[in-house]
This record gives sequence, C-alpha cells and structure tokens, in this order.
Amino acid sequence: IDNLIITAGRPTPPPLPAVAAYFDFEGQEGATVADKGALGLDATIERADQLTVGGSGAPKGSTPGTGADFQGGFLNVAGADLTGIISDVEGQNSYTAAAWIKPSDIGGDKFLFGQTSQGIHSGIRNGGFLHQAHWGADSNGATRLNVDEWVHATFVYDGAADVGSIYLNGELDWTGGKRAPNGSGNLIVGGRNGGEAGYRGLVDEVAVWLEPLTARQVKALAGGQSPINLAPVDGDGDGIPDKDEAKVAAA
Repeated sequence: IDNLIITAGRPTPPPLPAVAAYFDFEGQEGATVADKGALGLDATIERADQLTVGGSGAPKGSTPGTGADFQGGFLNVAGADLTGIISDVEGQNSYTAAAWIKPSDIGGDKFLFGQTSQGIHSGIRNGGFLHQAHWGADSNGATRLNVDEWVHATFVYDGAADVGSIYLNGELDWTGGKRAPNGSGNLIVGGRNGGEAGYRGLVDEVAVWLEPLTARQVKALAGGQSPINLAPVDGDGDGIPDKDEAKVAAA
C-alpha cells in the first residue's frame, strides 16, 4: 500500500470581490484622501482641524504604516451619490463596510459610516457597542469595546434577504432582519447625517464593497488580508511583513 503524505501549510486566503472604495491613508497629502478602490472615489477631508492623517496605522492590518485620527472631522466621498456606491433601490442595496478602529471615546453616539441625509449610520453606540443602523432599523452588537484598543469592525447588509450582520475581529457579533437604508447622498466616513455624532479615535483601512462579504472573507480581513489583495507591506525588505514585526515588538 502506498504511503499517504499530507503536507500541512497556511490556508489560502479567500478571494475578495473588487472593493468599491478603499482608504488606507498611506501617502496621503493635503485635503484629499486617495481612494484605492475600483471606482476612484477620492474623499475630501471636512473639518480638517479635527482630523489628522499620520502616525501608525492598525498593527494587525495590511498597511500599518499610517492611520488617521478622527476627532470630529470626517471624510466626504465627493460625487459618490449612493445610487452609485450604496444603492437605495430595494433588493439592490447590499454592502459591506469595514475598518480597523481604535476608539478614544465610546460614550454616546460615535458613528463611523454615514450618508449625507439620514440612511446608513454604523459605528459605536449605546455604551460602547458596535451598532448598525438604517435610520429606524437599529441593532447593537453583543460585545462592549474598550477604549484605546485596535479592533476590526465590519458591517454587512444583504439587501435581497434584508439581513444585517455585525462582525468584531472577524467573529459574528450580531445578525438579524434589517430593512433597507432610508437615506440619500454621499457616503460619509467618520459621522452620520451630514457629519454629526462623529467617531472619535484612530481609523485605518476603510473599505466598502457593493455586496455582502461572506463570514470567511470577513475573517480574512480581520486576520490582516488586504482589501485589495495586495502583498503585505515589508518596509525594510527583510522578508518579514511589517504587521508581523509589529506583533513581535508588542509582545
């Protein structure tokens, strides 16, 4: 009988669909943040005195070099009427919105994703829990966040099934029925309803898809996979990704 040889290795990360909008804050200059997603929807920085790009990003993310500090400022994805990025047409409005976050304040309403007028407003609410809302369809995650701790947050909406899901660090934190968004206008990062009730803290690798990602795909993002399937950053060229070196340094 022939011997059976099984070779164990690192599992292949799941392929990701094209990301509609992606902001990693690397190489950012001036009042515009480059969109590295498929649609080229560059974002303008609103209230620039309350939003700083610079400093370290998420150490477990794929681009840990630079992040952004939101303290009342927000990004307006200019010219991106949500019929083009997150449709409000029933059954055609699926999305996934994800980011690495390190909140400095978890009290009150601290929204990360929003729209110009009402609609989507997801972030932190009700005493420090991840929260997904569609202006009247509000849902809390199950796990209270900690201040000054990096986590990966993902908000998924399957428009065809009218089901929302919240993931924390790649694990499902809530799922259930959720009606379609009831709003209009541009995508906003760092606030809701034109820029109110803004998120406070560090943010990195903001990514939005026009479809619901699977649980496996979300888990891969939380494990450090790039939203645009890039190879991990290795700034010093030693063959060890920067994010892995950061983990060792922090241990």
